[in-house]
Amino acid sequence: MVVPKGFFILHRLNRVAFGMIFRILFRIKDSGCLRIVTPALVVGVMFLASCSTTRNVPEGKYLLNKSKIEIDTKNINSGDLNTYLKQHPNKEILGFRFHLRVYNLANPYKFGRFNNWLKTIGEEPSVLDTNLVDEGARNVLDYLKSKGYYNAIISDSIYYHGRKADVFYTITPNTPYAIRRLSYSIDDTVIQRLVKADSVNSLIVPDHLFDTDLLQKERDRIENYLKNNGYYNFSKDFVTFSADSSVGNHRVDVLMMIRNPKRLNREGKTEVMGFKQYLIKRVFIYPDYDPISFIAKKLELDTVSLNGIQYIFPDDPGIKLNVIYNANFVRPGVMFSNEIVQRSQNNLNLLKLYKFVNISFVENNEEPKPVQFDPFLGEQDSFPAELFGYLDCHIQLSKHTLQSYQVELVGTNTTGSLGAEGNLGYQHKNLFRGAEVFDIKFRGLVESAQQKINLNNTLELGGSLGLSIPKFLGPFSSSDFFIRNAVKTQIVASYSFQRRPDYTRTIASLTYGYTWKSSRHITQSFNPVEINAITIPIISDAFKAEIANTFLEYSYTNQIVTVSSYSIVFNNQNTQKLRSYTYLRYNFELSGNLLSMACSATGRAKTEEGSYQFFNTSFSQFARSDVNITYHQVVDKNNTFAYRFFAGIGYPYGNSKALPFEKRYFSGGANGIRAWQARALGPGSYYKVGETYPNRTADIKLEANVEYRFKLFWQLEGALFFDAGNIWSLPGIEIGEGTVFEFDKFYKQIALGSGLGLRMNLGFFTLRTDFGYKVYDPAINPDIEFRPWVPFQQKFMWSDFNFNFGIGYPF
Repeated sequence: MVVPKGFFILHRLNRVAFGMIFRILFRIKDSGCLRIVTPALVVGVMFLASCSTTRNVPEGKYLLNKSKIEIDTKNINSGDLNTYLKQHPNKEILGFRFHLRVYNLANPYKFGRFNNWLKTIGEEPSVLDTNLVDEGARNVLDYLKSKGYYNAIISDSIYYHGRKADVFYTITPNTPYAIRRLSYSIDDTVIQRLVKADSVNSLIVPDHLFDTDLLQKERDRIENYLKNNGYYNFSKDFVTFSADSSVGNHRVDVLMMIRNPKRLNREGKTEVMGFKQYLIKRVFIYPDYDPISFIAKKLELDTVSLNGIQYIFPDDPGIKLNVIYNANFVRPGVMFSNEIVQRSQNNLNLLKLYKFVNISFVENNEEPKPVQFDPFLGEQDSFPAELFGYLDCHIQLSKHTLQSYQVELVGTNTTGSLGAEGNLGYQHKNLFRGAEVFDIKFRGLVESAQQKINLNNTLELGGSLGLSIPKFLGPFSSSDFFIRNAVKTQIVASYSFQRRPDYTRTIASLTYGYTWKSSRHITQSFNPVEINAITIPIISDAFKAEIANTFLEYSYTNQIVTVSSYSIVFNNQNTQKLRSYTYLRYNFELSGNLLSMACSATGRAKTEEGSYQFFNTSFSQFARSDVNITYHQVVDKNNTFAYRFFAGIGYPYGNSKALPFEKRYFSGGANGIRAWQARALGPGSYYKVGETYPNRTADIKLEANVEYRFKLFWQLEGALFFDAGNIWSLPGIEIGEGTVFEFDKFYKQIALGSGLGLRMNLGFFTLRTDFGYKVYDPAINPDIEFRPWVPFQQKFMWSDFNFNFGIGYPF
């Protein structure tokens, strides 16, 4: 198993954390809380000392304590080799064999429910088996040969200590074989020209190692390439390789061979056939396909022809046929292509109308005419009819449920305030028979503010209407770009009423934009129009006095926010495979420029505050951009590391002196620096006394997180995390001392927090609790000696801890 660097970092942090825990215990001893901690501490010590890890190892046997592979080359990852071993030590969590110790807690001579439960969630000891050691070594050697290391030597040794054994595999790779030259022997002259023309994309490159896995991938690539050029019946089985190592000096000449298929004729003799390129002859689409009814032929079917495509359905197709036509690119007269088939299937799935989309082909035996097209050269030459064939395409679309309702009731924990949230939603997936998705959502939330009793301290009510149209509505709608990328138009209108302890606010918004999936892993969106009308009818005198004469005052005024935004998301996660993946989201927003130019061009007068207004309300003007990157490193099925980095900045200018409240950044909470409540951290080293409902925001945000996730038992998962970050104001927009971002000071104001998490993964969603502890607090309290390293402070405070509850993983 490859142990990432983050493992060692967290392992050392874990050792430091134990030191912190003992410091905390000594600090809370005087606070009278030790009587609460002592029982838990005793239970923990009992668990840690719950007998030896070799308790259930049979007499004369040894517990496999370590299995290590040592290889002197950077071209082979020892983690890849580890998967070929036949025996592995027991699972570990930061070097601690939790599951083995749980198993050892069970009494081996009793069979009660509790003992059986312990054995079920635990892991029985991995007892050394020398036969499996030898078999694993042979497997590793076979793998090395497949990578070109034909002269590799492997030896294993076992070190016994007590009742444990460490196994070491020592590999001497020696000089590997590399590719000297790639040549071709292809019977079909057209295929030969195609393959050689595409050789620049070949995976077999001179001077690279002679890797049989690469040869297999090259076979797959050739198959896909030729199928994208009309060769429907071509298979990678027709591609073979031969290797000649007689050239010496550990070099190999590789010969790629593609032989024409053979068959027995009527006389029983073998005859060679040529590969055919196929054209689409006919296309049949079944918009309301029910396999049971169609097979039983219980339905009377209608057939409608549109643009050369036959639509077959009973009574009513349920959708405008041109919607299906625009989503499908398999059309009569088109050369067969795997890429076109896949794109059509993706587009039809994106309509969200069908639970199954099945595209199949049947050879049409109609005798083709000579084709006046060279698929390689694009020249108008005549090709013999026997080189081409016809395909009939059948597209079966099985309908999904068109209408659905959703009711949710969940507990919330926002800025340390507990409450309840209810959501009611309705969706229609084919509102105007054009695959338009219509959504109605209602939301209500009540929370009790921290140190308050009344549950109505925070009240939010709101709703939204959304319509997603599966085509581009706007100029140049016939452009091939919009059709090829299946651009969707989205219109959303929403309203929110928010009553908080410090103010009451309403937000009415309208968004018009587009989304499209430009590739398998990339999704983009562009919202040319987003209008928000923000009204604050009530604001408490205390809060008004608090923000008076600061730039925050401009964030809590009535205003119109017009935004144009663009975002791009990259996500290469494969939910079907256990492998590492990256998620990246970039967002850019501009606000108020068109309104400002219109006011300036028409000579509109400014107010005394120096801003333009529409309908007696100022509008915002700003630029805002942020990037969020996460990397999930899968060690194995039980251990994962997650890394996250976030950076964002917003700059108000022109008609605005501060960012609107909704566009300002905050930190802390369940998805940020978890040792602080949401909106309770920063800006910078800013300190505030007697804050019962934190609401700190700023213009710049930096955050970094690392989290180690491990499976415990059943659906429970554990986590250790370390968070770093803060928010800052831009120069000239500060709200207090120490809040401005300065290059020579900001790194001293990075808050640090660490903690433990417990998650219950229920499949369709995950319940999460995180317990954060402040490690470094940059806030400067002028009344006491500034000691930012919290674990070394003399005074114990429960405020150094924070509990977070959330739905889903933090990132």
